[in-house]
Amino acid sequence: MTEQPDKKIKLTYFDIEGAAEPVRLAFLLAGIPFEDDRIKFPQWTDLKTKTPYGQLPLLSIDDGEIKTQSGAMIRYVGSIDPTDSLYPKDKLYDIEEAIGLVEDIQKSWSPMLYMSMRPKNFGYPEDFAKTPEGKAKVEGMRKEWIAKELPRFLSYLESMIKKHGGTYLCGGDKPTLADCMAIPVIRSYTRGHIDFVDVNCVKESSPDVAAYVKRFCTLPEIKGRYSDGLGSD
Repeated sequence: MTEQPDKKIKLTYFDIEGAAEPVRLAFLLAGIPFEDDRIKFPQWTDLKTKTPYGQLPLLSIDDGEIKTQSGAMIRYVGSIDPTDSLYPKDKLYDIEEAIGLVEDIQKSWSPMLYMSMRPKNFGYPEDFAKTPEGKAKVEGMRKEWIAKELPRFLSYLESMIKKHGGTYLCGGDKPTLADCMAIPVIRSYTRGHIDFVDVNCVKESSPDVAAYVKRFCTLPEIKGRYSDGLGSD
């Protein structure tokens, strides 16, 4: 078992879930104290110039060199987890396979999200999403993805859960880093903050995956953290 480090750990990100939420969940499940430093968007302009790659989140350990990349951060938490349950060696391949699947979901969904935020990336004018044509385009893309792609990806997650015993993505009675990655991604479709996405889409597409999310959110370390969507008490 890994000894819990006596370190001063600070995780800096915006005051949203986003890329930092899986790392936060891992810290909570491992019982490792950390400073959850949440900045406001106006603060980012000044802070951005001081970051290694112009991105958040950032991680500092004992006020040392700033570390980046959320994937590296969550695996770091797994490596120092005193319970040795988040990233055990005998489940490494299963965990990485599950994380890869979650990343596939994010990659597939990304154009639906960023069409409204960065339409220039897709060959449209900067203000395209504000036009009637742009709004219709975003609505159509998102509704089609939710109707066709989300059920497919949820079926893969459902099969993975069943294959490993029916509780978590990689089996056992405790979640792993894969679950920390998956939960925020699944919940993102149920929180009501994305236009044209029905908050009931997950439970309607896969009751088993919806139950899995609720099971995770009722863990003692997580219970009460979320008050919306599938994470509601």
